[in-house]
Amino acid sequence: MVQPSRIPSRERRGFTILELLIILALLTITASVGIPAYFARPAVTLDSAARLLAADLHEVQNRAALYQQPLSVRFSETGSGYTGVTASGDPLRSPYDDGPFARTYDADAVFEGVRVREVRSAEGTRITFSPKGLAATTASIVLGFENETRTVRIKKGSGLVEIDGLDDE
Repeated sequence: MVQPSRIPSRERRGFTILELLIILALLTITASVGIPAYFARPAVTLDSAARLLAADLHEVQNRAALYQQPLSVRFSETGSGYTGVTASGDPLRSPYDDGPFARTYDADAVFEGVRVREVRSAEGTRITFSPKGLAATTASIVLGFENETRTVRIKKGSGLVEIDGLDDE
């Protein structure tokens, strides 16, 4: 009978717990430095905020058509964010949790420093969608972060949303 060959224990050595902990610590340090540095770039932060605003405008537009009632996005006077509201001014419910449909840039660490610099609309600081989901007026929202801006445009009638100035179109 042939005996299976035995490999000496020093040759089948794997990673020790200490080696794995050192690698994990290095990865943690790299991530804790790299991730905030990446998101602190004005272009990344502003592009993300503009895309989120466009998605939220589409959400309110879709709800207006679904519920067949006029709904609006109301921007704060301070430029800190916006809220989805009914025609009577009551806040919409968030599609993501049970709270109000609202964005406050200062409350979200990823968007801290982003401001709504300007809202150009015949309705002032409000953008309304008809019961068919059509934008009541042409509007543009200028978002700013440090010395960069992005402009989100909405076309009257269609409700088409465009973003000007994205780093990666």
